[in-house]
Amino acid sequence: MEVYKLSFLIALLGGVIQLTLAQTRDCSGTCISNVRCSPYFKDLVWTVVNGACRVYQNGCIFGNENCSRANQCLPPLVATSQAKCKEFCQKRCPRAGVQVCGWFPYSDSAGRYMSYPNRCLLDQYACQNSQAYVGEPTLGPCPLNTMAI
Repeated sequence: MEVYKLSFLIALLGGVIQLTLAQTRDCSGTCISNVRCSPYFKDLVWTVVNGACRVYQNGCIFGNENCSRANQCLPPLVATSQAKCKEFCQKRCPRAGVQVCGWFPYSDSAGRYMSYPNRCLLDQYACQNSQAYVGEPTLGPCPLNTMAI
């Protein structure tokens, strides 16, 4: 009986060690191919992230996002069609929340910053209007001389 208890204890300890190693996996440096991308080149890439449609300005920016996700041990984003993605546009968003500022590049100008009451409304605007904002939105209102929604 003692042999079985000892075997069980060793197996249990091995499982705990394996689980601990899996939870502390370091993915930093998994992807080192970040490339400088032109935010003005527009060839939209559509994907669904956490159940919501997200549009990227071009494949280069989309690729950099996947590289960043690999370094965070997150699964890669998968491109989909515009029509399929738009099925996942935010339909309802709260009016309250943390205000954000998104930058929308345009090839005919330097782009424009637009403030939104929250991230959900920014994503909703981008999806419904087929406009990609570049980078992560900043918290708080946009700089002066910009548009507020």
